[in-house]
This record gives sequence, structure tokens and C-alpha cells, in this order.
Amino acid sequence: MRKIVLFYIAFAIICAGCQEKEEIAFQETGVVVDFAGTDHCSFIIELDNGKKIQPLHFPEEFEFVQGQRVLVDYVKLPNVIPTCDKGTACDILNVEELSCGAPITDLYAHNYDSLANDPVHIHEVTVNNDCLYLKLSFSGGCQSHKIELARIHSDNHDETEIPLLEIRHDANGDMCEAWLTQEVQFDLTTLKEDGITQFQLEALLTSGETFSEIFQIE
Repeated sequence: MRKIVLFYIAFAIICAGCQEKEEIAFQETGVVVDFAGTDHCSFIIELDNGKKIQPLHFPEEFEFVQGQRVLVDYVKLPNVIPTCDKGTACDILNVEELSCGAPITDLYAHNYDSLANDPVHIHEVTVNNDCLYLKLSFSGGCQSHKIELARIHSDNHDETEIPLLEIRHDANGDMCEAWLTQEVQFDLTTLKEDGITQFQLEALLTSGETFSEIFQIE
């Protein structure tokens, strides 16, 4: 009888230890990716260690945006099976924005076509301090889409001229026709560090026209 009691006590201690292990908080850095409209997904955080987490609960005052670099404290939810299959379900205990968005990609003559240039519809463009905010729409729903901001370097470009930035959209061959809207941000810090106070932004539009406008960096 004493052995049975000891067994149950040991089992309870082991189970309690397992539960505590499941509730260990991790701290990692990563980048926010917006999968909204694809495979029942929403925002995913791609951690620097290669893993992906899904923030099921997070501080109400924080707003996730595509391209943000963040520092997160999180707890895994191993017993929760999300409908999205792109990462582990987690509770975000604390989240801090490290940079407002993704960095700018440099394109030259030799790699100019390395980024896709599928059309977008532009709803809004805003520059706030070191951050470029874009609200875009495009057709899709069956593949993951990627939005990047490229700085175009030309061999005959005068460095005193206004730098040219292009919105590059990779639809990944998505043939679906759902109308998706995505908000994305890009970090303009590198431009400010070079003493640049304005830039020209261009994008291929769904209408077939080219968007082109000059913006000031505060």
C-alpha cells in the first residue's frame, strides 16, 4: 500500500514538473509576417532561430504590421491546435518593436530583376519619422505574397538626384481572385543616415499605370 501511495506522489510531482515546463516563458527576436487570407492564417512571427510562432493572445495596445522586427516574451500553448499550420500557438506576454518595418533592398543592374514586380492597388502611403507605411491590395488567396521595398541604383544615376524606391510585389504565381488588403512598413533609417531627406516612390498598379510620387523624410 505504501508503495502505491509513493508511486502516485511521484507521478503527481512529475506531472507538475511537466506542466511547469510547458509554461516556461521564452524571449526571442523575430520579424512579423502577415499571412492574412492564406490557409486560415493571420500574423506569424518568424523568429531568428528559424522557428515560427502564432500570437493567439497579445497585449491589446500593440499592433502587428508586416515587416516589423520585434522582441517577444512568449509562452507556448502545446495543447492548442490552430487552424493555421505555419507555427506554434503562443501567448505573447510582452512585445517590443525594435524597428518599424523591413529593411530596404538594394537593386543594381545585375540584380534588378531578382525581385518580382506584380501589380498592387495603393490605398495609403505615409511617412512617419523613420518609417514608411503602406496599405495595399492585390488579388490572391491561395499563395503567400511578399511585399518588398527596393532602392534602385543606376550606373548613370547622379547621387545628388532624389533616390528611387520601388514597391516590389511577389504574388508567387497566385491565380486566385480574392481581393486581399495588407498593411506593411519599411525602415527608412539607412536613408536618413545617408543624409537623404526625400525620395521618389514608384509602383506598378493593377490598372496598368505606374504610381510615382515624391515623399519627404522628417
